[in-house]
Amino acid sequence: METVEERLERLEFYNQLTIESVDLTSYPFFRLVMEKKLTEKEVNDILLLCDELEKTYLMQAEEGFVHYTPLLIHFAGMLTPKLNPRETIQALIHQGKHISLMEKLYELSIRYE
Repeated sequence: METVEERLERLEFYNQLTIESVDLTSYPFFRLVMEKKLTEKEVNDILLLCDELEKTYLMQAEEGFVHYTPLLIHFAGMLTPKLNPRETIQALIHQGKHISLMEKLYELSIRYE
């Protein structure tokens, strides 16, 4: 009879095979999620953070704001330490998520490198 630990090890192995064998170039954020072993809660927190920041960004842009550095700082500060902010921003852009916000955050991340 298979133990829970053996089942978990097998599932982790299958997951690793999936990551390595499936072309995830169209889904770089999901690949990052799998490679960094994020939990469902961590992913949901990131997506919620992006939703909130995008609303703020669009509102500020409409009001004529030109300085968005606080959004980058907030994003980087709230992101799980398992992820690199710029790598995450790039992955989200390439996966087509929150494009306008992520492009602005990427531009800022380059400026403050």
